[in-house]
Amino acid sequence: MRGPVPRAEDVTVIDFADLFARPQEPVDEELVEELLRAWWTAAARIDRFEAAARSRGEAAGPARLSAALGESTYFRGSPELAGIEARALSRYLTDQKLRHEARDRTQGAILPETRVVVGHGLGALIAYEALCALGDGASVTFVSLGAAMCGPEHVFARLEPAPRNDQGHWPATVRRWFNVVGHYDPTAMIAPQLTERFGPGIEDEIVEIKSTSGEIEPYLLDRAVGRALATGLGGS
Repeated sequence: MRGPVPRAEDVTVIDFADLFARPQEPVDEELVEELLRAWWTAAARIDRFEAAARSRGEAAGPARLSAALGESTYFRGSPELAGIEARALSRYLTDQKLRHEARDRTQGAILPETRVVVGHGLGALIAYEALCALGDGASVTFVSLGAAMCGPEHVFARLEPAPRNDQGHWPATVRRWFNVVGHYDPTAMIAPQLTERFGPGIEDEIVEIKSTSGEIEPYLLDRAVGRALATGLGGS
């Protein structure tokens, strides 16, 4: 599928590093551990751990779970990276001031002429909640990549707006939704088919890419994502 290539000035990149760099209250360690344990279970299923990593994962505690996950392909051999990612997600889900600031920043970038919104990982969750809060103030194609909503039930249950009858809310501003998950991503391979959580209409696809934590480039180079972007931009 071919489509128009947007000009650089037509693309807005939103960053939240300054928000997460601020001093914070202690995170919910129980939630952090639940996230890490769910990711470890997924990673052990989709990746090949050494026996030592498996035994560390079976032991309780965020530090040991993070270290075990560090031996997966996705977390690039870092014993701390999974813990950092789990704490960022936990903080977003429990710190309402941070959550609203991140959501407001995203909403401010979605203009009436915006055609495509792309979110990756936690960014996909922030984009989803921002789109929900917009009502019908725009009409966009949403492309979620390795979305946090594809993760543990603990994340899905804490969405805003909250799921009703075990079904997530479809943002009124979204006319089409593409959800792409890399098959090596344990944070999103728990429920990679978002149709199961949000109902019919989402175009789900699992792709064979070597995605790693924090890197969006493998997704953007994948044909499935290219097709989604071209569709949203009006390609044919």
